[in-house]
Amino acid sequence: MILDMHVHTAASDDSTATIEGYIELILAYRRLGHRFDGFVLTEHRKFTPGLDLQRYWDDHGILVLQGVEMDTSQGHLLVFGVNDRVLEAVDVTQRLHNGRQIIPELTRLGAVAAPSHPFRESIFGQIMQKDITEIAGLQIIEAYNGQNTRGQNEQAASVAADHDLRSLGGSDAHYLSPKWFLTCGTEFDDDIASDADLVEALHYGNYRPIILPEMDEADAPKPRPALPKFF
Repeated sequence: MILDMHVHTAASDDSTATIEGYIELILAYRRLGHRFDGFVLTEHRKFTPGLDLQRYWDDHGILVLQGVEMDTSQGHLLVFGVNDRVLEAVDVTQRLHNGRQIIPELTRLGAVAAPSHPFRESIFGQIMQKDITEIAGLQIIEAYNGQNTRGQNEQAASVAADHDLRSLGGSDAHYLSPKWFLTCGTEFDDDIASDADLVEALHYGNYRPIILPEMDEADAPKPRPALPKFF
C-alpha cells in the first residue's frame, strides 16, 4: 500500500490545495497506470475532529487519514494517530513544544511522531548529527520529502540507516500540482484502513520511503484552488 504521509490543504495557512483536488490528481495518476492508495492530512498546527474522510474511500477507493504537523523549538514534527487523549494533553496549535522531549509523551498517548524534513529548516538534523540520543524516543524520521533537495533527502536517509531508524516518505504538498503532490510516498507491506492500522504499521510493520514515478503537468487535471477564507 502506497501512502503520502505529508500533505497540506488550505486549512494550513500556506496552502491553497483541497482534498478534492488531490483526489482528482490521484485518479488521473492511476489512469496513467501508476499505483497510489491515499494520503495523510498533516496541517500545520491544526487537527479537525469529525472530518468525514471515509467518503473518499467509499467513492474512489482512496484512503484519506488525518494527522498533524506540529511545531517544536527544534523543527516540525509529523504526528499520526491523533486521538482524544492527545488532543486533551497536548496543544497541537502551540509553536514552542520541546522537540527533544515530546516524542515519548505522544507515544504514551497512542500516537506516532516523526521529525519532518530534518535537514531542511530544522534543528533536528543538527542534533541527529551531533548526538542523536538528545532526541528522546526517536524511532522514525521523514527521510524522503518531495520539497527537499536530493542532498537533504540523502542526509536524512543516511542518518536513518546509521542509527537503525524507520523512514517515511511524503510529498509535503501545498499546491495542486504534480510538482508538489505525487512526488514521494511510503510503501507499506500491510493494508491500512484506519488510524489504528497506521499506528500499528508504523510501530511494527514493514515500510520504506519511495520516490514516485513522475506525472507530467499536461496529464494533470486543471487545479481548482480552495475558496478564499473569510473571517
